[in-house]
Amino acid sequence: MKKLIIIISILAILLIVFNIRLIDFNEFFSEKNTVAIVTIIAGLCCLILLRIVKVSNKIKNYNKEK
Repeated sequence: MKKLIIIISILAILLIVFNIRLIDFNEFFSEKNTVAIVTIIAGLCCLILLRIVKVSNKIKNYNKEK
């Protein structure tokens, strides 16, 4: 599970970086930036969810040790 979380995190970071390159900062609120901005937000949500899973696994393992 640990390796899967790391792989998905790396893919999410690469997706965020790729989409940041696609944004036209001169016309930030134009319609052609919409997909890139939504994808960046989705990548950030993915990273947050993976962090929650990682913390919940630590809590589960801590409770098993007691």
